[in-house]
Amino acid sequence: MHPEKLVHIIELSEKTLGLPDLEIEVEYQMKETIGKFSLDFDGTNFLLTSKLTDCLAKDKCGIPPEKLKVKIGEWKPKQTSCCSPDSGCC
Repeated sequence: MHPEKLVHIIELSEKTLGLPDLEIEVEYQMKETIGKFSLDFDGTNFLLTSKLTDCLAKDKCGIPPEKLKVKIGEWKPKQTSCCSPDSGCC
């Protein structure tokens, strides 16, 4: 869609519906998900800008509720398995 057409649609909607000047959010179908973006304008082009989102099911997404704080020097690498992929023990 050309930027001029989008501006016309927005202006017509604002006038017809009596809408205040609000922030616009754009949903864009990407390869594997739908992305949410804010819309910006650089004087010539509309730009999709990153929009921060929050996980609605934090207990299901595998992200710890807060970062683990470890002092440098106390960090230990994770134990590696005693089996190698070609050992046949797994």
